Amino acid sequence: MNSLKFNFIFFVMLLRDVAFGRLGDISFSVCWMSNNEALERQNGDIRLNDTSLLSITKEGKVTSLTVHPDVENKLTLEFGDLTHIWTFTIMLSKRFNKIQGVPRPRSDPTNATKVFLNSLSPSEVFACENNTAFFHQDEDFFLATGHTMRFPVKLESRSTSMLLFSWVGNSQAVNNSHTVTMYRTDSNSHIAFGVDSTTSNQYDFISLDSCSLYLACVEIADTHSFTCLSAVTEPDIPKDFEVTSWNSSSISLSWDCPDNLRYSLFLLTIYYLNGTDHITEEILLRFKEDTLVYTLFDLEPCARVRFGLQTICQSGMELSYSKMVQNNGNSVHSSIWGLCQTPFSPDNYALRWEVSNTSSISKFRVYHEGVLQSTTLLTNYTVGGLSECQQYQAKVEALCGDDVLMNAKTITALTGPVGMSELSFHSNDSTTLWTPTTTQLAMAYVYEVSLKNGTIIHNRSLTDAQLGLSGLDEGKSYTMDIWEQCDGEWPFEDAQLCVEADNSSSTFFGTAGPVQELVMDFVVSDMRLTMVVSWSLPEDLQDGMSEIQRKIEKIFKDKMQELLKDYDHPARIELATIRPAEEPDKTEIVFWSFDAMNTEENVSLPVEDQLDYIHSQNATHISVRDGIIYWDGPHLCLSLKHTSCPRNSLCVNTLGSFTCVCRHGYYDVSSVTEPQVASQPICNEKGLFSQCLDKLMTGGIAKPYLMSHIGGKVDVKLNDGRCNVEQSAMLFYFRTTRKSSECGTERRVNKTHFEYQNTLSVTLTKEETISRRDLKVVWKCVYPRHYVRNTHVSMDMEWLSALSLVQFNSSLQLALSMTLFTDESFNSSYTDVISLDRDDILYFEVALQTNNSFASYVLLQVDSCWATESSDPQDTVQGVFLHEGCPIDHTFYWLSVNGMEQKSRFSIEMFTMPKGLPLYIHCMANICGHDKDCTKNCSSQQRTKRSESQPDRSGKRAAVVSAGPVVVNTRVPTSYWAEHMTMILIVAGSMGVLGITILSVSATKAIMSYYEQLQLQ
Repeated sequence: MNSLKFNFIFFVMLLRDVAFGRLGDISFSVCWMSNNEALERQNGDIRLNDTSLLSITKEGKVTSLTVHPDVENKLTLEFGDLTHIWTFTIMLSKRFNKIQGVPRPRSDPTNATKVFLNSLSPSEVFACENNTAFFHQDEDFFLATGHTMRFPVKLESRSTSMLLFSWVGNSQAVNNSHTVTMYRTDSNSHIAFGVDSTTSNQYDFISLDSCSLYLACVEIADTHSFTCLSAVTEPDIPKDFEVTSWNSSSISLSWDCPDNLRYSLFLLTIYYLNGTDHITEEILLRFKEDTLVYTLFDLEPCARVRFGLQTICQSGMELSYSKMVQNNGNSVHSSIWGLCQTPFSPDNYALRWEVSNTSSISKFRVYHEGVLQSTTLLTNYTVGGLSECQQYQAKVEALCGDDVLMNAKTITALTGPVGMSELSFHSNDSTTLWTPTTTQLAMAYVYEVSLKNGTIIHNRSLTDAQLGLSGLDEGKSYTMDIWEQCDGEWPFEDAQLCVEADNSSSTFFGTAGPVQELVMDFVVSDMRLTMVVSWSLPEDLQDGMSEIQRKIEKIFKDKMQELLKDYDHPARIELATIRPAEEPDKTEIVFWSFDAMNTEENVSLPVEDQLDYIHSQNATHISVRDGIIYWDGPHLCLSLKHTSCPRNSLCVNTLGSFTCVCRHGYYDVSSVTEPQVASQPICNEKGLFSQCLDKLMTGGIAKPYLMSHIGGKVDVKLNDGRCNVEQSAMLFYFRTTRKSSECGTERRVNKTHFEYQNTLSVTLTKEETISRRDLKVVWKCVYPRHYVRNTHVSMDMEWLSALSLVQFNSSLQLALSMTLFTDESFNSSYTDVISLDRDDILYFEVALQTNNSFASYVLLQVDSCWATESSDPQDTVQGVFLHEGCPIDHTFYWLSVNGMEQKSRFSIEMFTMPKGLPLYIHCMANICGHDKDCTKNCSSQQRTKRSESQPDRSGKRAAVVSAGPVVVNTRVPTSYWAEHMTMILIVAGSMGVLGITILSVSATKAIMSYYEQLQLQ
């Protein structure tokens, strides 16, 4: 075969009727047709960019293959003894095709080509119909380029394993079967690996490899075209995209490549966010395939950034992008989460929230109904002075620096009803009366009347502040609970009465105790509904006198009522019993279902009809089998991912959720302790608690414990009675200042401490039978006379940065210093007391301070470093983290070569020491001459951070340098100070005053002795 030498020429073709600059508006193709086996007879071939097109050529049909603009394409035609080579570039920006090669392409078709093109139907698309350049034409063959705006075949969507193509069919076709063929492209040809037919105008190629180039060809029914379109599947997403380190000015990221290693580039998108999480700026960065890390430097103060990472697959000009993997960057650290309302009161609501890292937050703003209420450093706030039974909009903003908004969250907060008073029972007409104290007009009341054993016999809502009771059986005891509700939506605490009926009259008496657990069981099983749940009750709930049983019973009862809310006949659900099921680790709950329309007597509804109705609802986690309702939902209390209840509390499943409740004998004191953050209970035995705060002392004890211990309703008095004891539903408690003149608090002073004592005297009420079982509860707070509050440490202490002088020889005196820097850039240092979190990093530099040219050969080696809780380097308790030039703490890293320069840099993660006091860091540094090897080879063995060993420093020119103090932010509320000691004494009255005095004084002396020893140490 002879090769024809060619010259370069420019063939300019203006693209008319084209919206330039957008590839989506236009499709460019190479088109050819071979009839009567013209290519085979001439032993011919067509190659595009050296890849043969013979395998995708359809005899007697126009075959087209899309090409990319703005890329130089090489087109080779071998036909008979001739070889023609052209290069062409479709230049969108300049609006012409640049073609080089001979023979020169023609813009007009020959008569033979016209005959064939005219045979195409009006709806059939010729892919090169506009600005056609014919490279070669003869009787049975032509080769051309051109474009169309009608898109004969389009790529609709793609994924890592799928390509979806669509096309427009021939509206006049008799046969609607289209043929689709998928080719894989190798170095010099297209290889078919799948052929199928379809009557649809789209086809989904599946089970493909990710990040791979494919060629899809469609032979549309009853047309003369065979149209091919290349596409690349999406690459897999990158793996393990995470933040490896961050500080106020930089963030470091790392990631890993997809498992199948099919990708070309990485695309990192940086999103700059404002305080409402809206994107203010977007920056795109591309990285080579071997780049798996990136650090964003020079962040502005208070900047919030989020990141997105994609893998890119590139084949020639074909590009595809993976789905984006998101990383919250540093934005998560300043975001408010868990904003919620703690239990409401009639005139206030309390908010609580959290942030992941408080180091980027300077303060919080709290808004009520759009009006600023307060600026606070705490993560809780109470809004007071409100009306009962109202809904309010509350917003919390997190600010950084000079009032830069970092994040904001809004919730709807509620206030509750005031409650009821003067609850009484009139035996002459069996009427219960009470006085409402809430002024809300849409007030409702819910009551329950039950037998003393727990069986509920009446339950309904009413709007009047009175209730007539009739049909009470003589000789039986009843319990009535009444709740006040705001608009029938959110209830407050219930008022409780007990009633006992006899032959002559009915008498009510008040009780502060809980409703007793149901113990009555009925034998008639066909009149009740039974539900089995897939967990066993905690032991505390199996106790018939459990104080939390009633709460759990209400949860089950409400769930059954919800299941039957749209049942044909209104149902009134009462809980009969809760007991262990026959199957292990399961619980059985038995309900009565009464006719709600019959208020005169209890008429049971048909059980089978109700079971059929529940079964038909297909409720989530609910099934009905063999006449029993099964709850198959998750056991959330088994997974620590879902719950972590505090100490002395139980996790109880509540049909789709869980709740934490105090164990039997323990009481929740979270509502009366400071700060009031009651998202979970604080369960103390007997409800005993105390807090010795800066200017306030608080203490309390549970009402039920006192009443059970003494045997009836009690009177309580604080000290001499000049201040009243406060009450909640379950607690007696007090709040006093350290001024003894206000509430009779006793005050004692010695050389080292103050002692404040509050006494609660508990007696039976005057209405009760005479008793000698009186009780005194004694609270003592002991304060050192000279103590430094953790919250004020930055005001009361001075920064220490020691400068040591070393006599190196008779004529040279060197100075050493140690400096604590803010980050690894070592550009900015701390000069004042700082407070850091445990996960923060400390950056230190120990350096020679000299301008003497004779000292240029002197080197510095840091030998040992340790921490103390005082400014004295020789403190007896030392936390050693560098010993003889070798780290013994796994978070210690050298940031320069120790012993090779006149300075050494290192970092270590923040830590705490036994007393929890501010830390001082000390280092012993050696000065080396030119004839000494100052470097150190270290083994991998490490010892614990706290060590009593001291290195042998004799015979060395060395000095100790220090820096500090550094305050450890333990995130513990300032209410719990280590400097304060709290003691509660419960002394029976029968012991007498002398016994109380002896116990109190002995315990106080022990406390004083402890603090004196600590002070001496």
